[in-house]
Amino acid sequence: MFKNIIYILLASVLFVSCEKNALQLPVETVTSGARIKFIHAAPDTPALDFYINGAKFTGFTPTGATSTFAGNPVGVPYNSTSPSTGSNYGIAPAGSVSLSVTAPATTTAASATAIGSQSLTLEDNKYYSLFVAGPTIKPELILVNDDFSAAIDPTKIYVRFVNLTSGQNYDIGLSTGTILAPNLAYKGMTGFIAVDANISPSFVFRLPGSTTNVGTVTLTSTSAGRVLTVFTRGVAGRTGTPAPNINLYVNR
Repeated sequence: MFKNIIYILLASVLFVSCEKNALQLPVETVTSGARIKFIHAAPDTPALDFYINGAKFTGFTPTGATSTFAGNPVGVPYNSTSPSTGSNYGIAPAGSVSLSVTAPATTTAASATAIGSQSLTLEDNKYYSLFVAGPTIKPELILVNDDFSAAIDPTKIYVRFVNLTSGQNYDIGLSTGTILAPNLAYKGMTGFIAVDANISPSFVFRLPGSTTNVGTVTLTSTSAGRVLTVFTRGVAGRTGTPAPNINLYVNR
């Protein structure tokens, strides 16, 4: 059983990767453009860069940078998001846009490697999650509208469940045994479901009908009012980094 513990505090989030990011919740209505968050859930691809209309949207601090050397480019690692997991969304132009994903150039490659591309329409004043998922070095791009309109009770946590584990359906729900997303297929997802914030819930995923947890994410503090996405990742039957596991990121 894999068990990752995630702490969501009043001002910060501690994730299984031991990366601590400031939790900055959207407090203003979007007045121009769309909001988008990129989630790298494709285990067979390297760290990735995401471009909108040819302009770089993502990117971590280059490695080896000095006063005379710009450093080597670093993309968004597997099982990470950009902007960071607990941060606001990035602002993207509304309308028809060209999305492209590349693996950045390295010291052994003169140019970036194209991973995928897609033309999409982003609506003004809306929030989106863009997942990169699936096995092999040519994964899928999956754009989802993050609709928070049902998340109206400030005493609840609202959680959406997404299965990004290729090759396997899962039951996803609470460790108490309550299944909130039964037999969820690959690329399947729910709406945002209200969960009691006072129970510090653990979310688990299991093979359909099984009582054995494959992985667990635990919220260890009261997080009333939060809107989250819990997603499985990996490839069924694989071990090591591509093995099925679970994580989450903050939507609001």
